[in-house]
Amino acid sequence: LGAWRDRKGDMSAVETSFSGGVRLADVSDFIAPSQACVVAVGTPELPGKDEAKAKTGEVSLQSRARRGQAKANPKGAKPGGSKAGEDPVKISLNDCLACSGCVTSAETVLLEQQSTEEFLRVLEAKAESDRVVVVTISQASRTSLASHYGLSPLEMTMRLTGFLKSLGADFVLEDNTGRDVALLATLEEFWDKYTSGRGGVGQGFSLPLLTSECPGWVLYAEKTHGEVVLPYMSKARSAIATLGSLTKKLLPSKLGVDAGSIYHCFISPCFDKKLEALREDLKSGEFADLDCVLATTEFHNLLKMKSFAEQTCPALPFDDILQGPGTQQAQFSNFGSSGGYLEFVFRECVGRLRGQAVFEPDKPLPLKVIRNQDFQEISLQGEDGRVILHFALAYGFRNIQNIIRRIKQKKMTYHFVEIMACPSGCLNGGGQMKDDDQVDEMGRRVIDRKEILRQLEQLYHDSEVARRHPRGNPNTSQIEEWLGGFKTPKANEVLYTEFHDRSQKKNEAPTPMMLDF
Repeated sequence: LGAWRDRKGDMSAVETSFSGGVRLADVSDFIAPSQACVVAVGTPELPGKDEAKAKTGEVSLQSRARRGQAKANPKGAKPGGSKAGEDPVKISLNDCLACSGCVTSAETVLLEQQSTEEFLRVLEAKAESDRVVVVTISQASRTSLASHYGLSPLEMTMRLTGFLKSLGADFVLEDNTGRDVALLATLEEFWDKYTSGRGGVGQGFSLPLLTSECPGWVLYAEKTHGEVVLPYMSKARSAIATLGSLTKKLLPSKLGVDAGSIYHCFISPCFDKKLEALREDLKSGEFADLDCVLATTEFHNLLKMKSFAEQTCPALPFDDILQGPGTQQAQFSNFGSSGGYLEFVFRECVGRLRGQAVFEPDKPLPLKVIRNQDFQEISLQGEDGRVILHFALAYGFRNIQNIIRRIKQKKMTYHFVEIMACPSGCLNGGGQMKDDDQVDEMGRRVIDRKEILRQLEQLYHDSEVARRHPRGNPNTSQIEEWLGGFKTPKANEVLYTEFHDRSQKKNEAPTPMMLDF
């Protein structure tokens, strides 16, 4: 990791790229007085200048370059450590993510397996292996890059397809199929809870249903609020986790390879997705559903490194896991640029309750702004005037805290809440291009962030990007048939996940230690 620091520079810039959920979830560079490592390790008494670190429990990280140089049982080590001559105790990334925190999330996940270097290494080693490289580009990332390069989203994706295939990628996908299936899975999950609870809120941990698309929010909920919030979390996988699961389960049989031969890289609008990719719950057998996550900015650095020319790079049709390679020359989206969960689930439930569509299908829902643009709601009243559906979206931690406070005080009135850690949602993710640093000759900002987000929202819904109901995607019916429906054991394995209370409360004193990755 020390080598990574030297190569990448100041870690603070990377740490601030993570969402507020990661930075607020007690993941700082020290063990607080109420915390200790969950893994039993030797704790050397550090002499000299390291004594200050020992007092605060600060962690010393050993880089890969130094692996094996340190002794497992340094002078003064307390009982319980490794015997002399053995390798140092190894604490995995999952150990760290399962803890309330001594090591920053930035330092535990931005390692070789989550970097452009590892991605290029896999591509270069393809000739000597049977790896099948799949790259999925998120809708938010394609929009950010399209804005940066002055292209339409469709042209941007097709030129990126040509670029990635020139590097050796076998499949270049968009995340539409994963998103459409995730929306349908969330709808069925909510409808089951709504109908079984007869629409009541807070009855036996039934409602509200809080979306779990955002990994920063998930991490924050697990590490900070635990069992207070987790019973309300939607167990439907995120769009990319759904597509990752489908890719590792459907492609192998089509290509005649095993799941371990599929290397899946995701281009993401946020760094938090790196954390999601490391979750033990998101695996196909022993293999991770996502092997690598690159933020939009990291991928842009790769484009610059490889001299990507947006005007001359070949534009190729992109691929689909079921329809095959080179079959896609059209793009689709929904109203919401952060998944569209509220828009889709609310419309579908209104249709089921009323027996017909109530809102115009080609216009966004008439959401009411409550506190700010990142906290909006909509409701449906029954014939007797009683509210029978009450939905909200809450973006950013100021608004998330409001939702949590209502849950804790048992004053929740919403049936469904779409939650995102980043203000303004995924288009404003920490991994997105930051083109707001343009200044004039006087050093004044030419265009502010709000205007950039407005332009990104407009570009996200570009005229070339068609709006499509998830059922309009031919893949969703095939996947549902393969699963046997959304309520089968197979569907539960492929489409849903679990969350864990990681809000550990320990009274042990700070413990200095060395982590070897």
